[in-house]
Amino acid sequence: MVDERFSAAAFAARGLDTVEARALADLLEEEVLKEMQGVVEAQFNDIIRRLNEMGHQLTPEVVDLGELLYKDDYEDEQGYHCKLLLGFDSIVTTGYAHLIKHANDFPD
Repeated sequence: MVDERFSAAAFAARGLDTVEARALADLLEEEVLKEMQGVVEAQFNDIIRRLNEMGHQLTPEVVDLGELLYKDDYEDEQGYHCKLLLGFDSIVTTGYAHLIKHANDFPD
């Protein structure tokens, strides 16, 4: 959950462009992905349900956080066949002061 752990003061206390600030930004990225996963997954599952009502047999695959993947596939004596694949990938980008230019970054 995105909460007070990610306040401006919490980031400032870790300093600009530090390992500690990067770690907090990484944690924020994970928490945002968790929150978004539920929202996206609910709508995506509704789409899958409608497609399955139209004759597809989409089933979920095990994937990582931020990913959704469904396949209508089967295997027979001729091998593996995937009739329809439908996936959704979420990307969350975070950072804290990693793009600030410091005076010593500029050539003399």
